[in-house]
Amino acid sequence: MTVLERPSSASSRRDAVFQSTLWSQVRVAGRPDAPNARQALEALCRVYWNPIYAFLRRCGHDHHFAKDLTQGFFVYLLEEDLLQKANPERGRFRSYLLGSLKFFISNQQARERALKRGGGVTMVSVDAEPADAQPANEPFTTMTPERLFDRKWALAVLGEAMERLAAEYRRVGMAEEFALLQPHLTGDAEGNLPDLARRLGKSDGATRVLVFRLRNRFRRLIRAVLADTVGDLDQVETELRHLGEVRRD
Repeated sequence: MTVLERPSSASSRRDAVFQSTLWSQVRVAGRPDAPNARQALEALCRVYWNPIYAFLRRCGHDHHFAKDLTQGFFVYLLEEDLLQKANPERGRFRSYLLGSLKFFISNQQARERALKRGGGVTMVSVDAEPADAQPANEPFTTMTPERLFDRKWALAVLGEAMERLAAEYRRVGMAEEFALLQPHLTGDAEGNLPDLARRLGKSDGATRVLVFRLRNRFRRLIRAVLADTVGDLDQVETELRHLGEVRRD
């Protein structure tokens, strides 16, 4: 089983964790007076900054202007209260965001707002884009802007889930164990299990259990990241299938 495969039990799809996370980041990020609004906005930025930036670059904007537009777009979302207006009953936040982005870049007034680099709104600094934000000379691609957006979105979702997983291991004092286990998230390193057991100081059986738990938790965290921006649990599974499809492109 890969980390992206759908669980066989229907009950696992209804895990209680999703009842509190569905659409949660969008709702909270759109309420400036909420206690965790800034953290929620930063979480959305971590997932969507690179996809939006890549879309703008693929549309022909140079590196610096694409950065300005990306930052300006997040400002625009807040100024126009679009995060509050987003309706989970209408489907995926990813699609809503892309539609809003296309409207934003087609409007000259919104484009001028982007150049203000913040417009007086307190949010993530323009210099605080994700550490892996694309350099000025990105690899050439023939993907459409929309497909590239989806591709970067998929990578960002996996990256966010990985960061959450690493943070959980750090919180329980198992950062070193996580560093050893991480290469085994996929089946590619399966043949090295005896070596991993030796390095962990555990039996092969105990090590196999640790790897199983790691993969299972990663799958759950991927679903949790997806659940932050969809309207219901069935859409989590739809997004999960889409995630697997765009990763194989």
